[in-house]
Amino acid sequence: MRRFPKVLALPVSAAALLLFSAIGWGQSIERVRVASPARPVVEKFPPGVSLVLVSPPDYVRQSANDDSGAWVGPDFRATGNPSLGGKSLIRWSVGFDDKAKDSEAAALSALTKGWRETLRGGVSVPHVVGRRIVGTIDGDFVLTISPGSGDAAHEATVAFAIAPGIHATARFLLLEPAEERAGSFGEYLVLDSIAPVTWNRGQAFRSVTGIRLDGNLPPTRVTARASDGGRTLRGSVADSFRHPLIGVGVGIERQAGANWQKVASTKTDTQGAYIVRRLSRRGLYRAVATLGSTSATSPGVRAGA
Repeated sequence: MRRFPKVLALPVSAAALLLFSAIGWGQSIERVRVASPARPVVEKFPPGVSLVLVSPPDYVRQSANDDSGAWVGPDFRATGNPSLGGKSLIRWSVGFDDKAKDSEAAALSALTKGWRETLRGGVSVPHVVGRRIVGTIDGDFVLTISPGSGDAAHEATVAFAIAPGIHATARFLLLEPAEERAGSFGEYLVLDSIAPVTWNRGQAFRSVTGIRLDGNLPPTRVTARASDGGRTLRGSVADSFRHPLIGVGVGIERQAGANWQKVASTKTDTQGAYIVRRLSRRGLYRAVATLGSTSATSPGVRAGA
């Protein structure tokens, strides 16, 4: 078994090209909404947050439900008898883990086959809101292979945090082609040229790098500061990874005795920033960002003309 740190990491600019330019006609895109009553660990996540899985090139959807499915890909055939063979196949599933201490432990826990481990390492998962990459999240992957002589099937998992103490996991079972050899009919080849072990290993890497997180995560950090002699209040909204929240509502409140009174509202821009002008009354103000059922509040700041 070998381990490489961040062997599958990409610069944000390169990741953007892959995300928005390199998805071909022969690929499938799966969107799994994180929040679900069937998953209590993430039940209260904002409804707009999804895991997005992109199949390797030349694989298309065979089936899909809420959190699992299958992709079917190119043919494989026996060199001595082209009528023997079939379609390459990847089964995928996603899950959420609130027990693992880190992403490596979550990736290991998501394995189901008990096969021989061949590689593990780091990944950087793009976090996207709309068509904008707001950051990346470090994660880990594990690759295993069926241990029998001549076996070609692989199992790969990838895991990364989506909130403190909660990891998203994706599992890929590369079940076909399952063997290298076709008995007396020679060996199997994918696309008439690629050995099954080589093929499945490559598609496993493509699968674990084809995942991204889409949507604003819950707000955890709101800043506020006064400018223009106190007449303007500006700040930013970010999640637990310090990634900006885009298009999220921000309410501006002024302290009124023991209570707070909402006096203005706005939304964050593409940088996660907000601004409210013409605060005419002097007092203690704060900003409250709300997404779904989650709110975060800035410290109070003196503002107003």
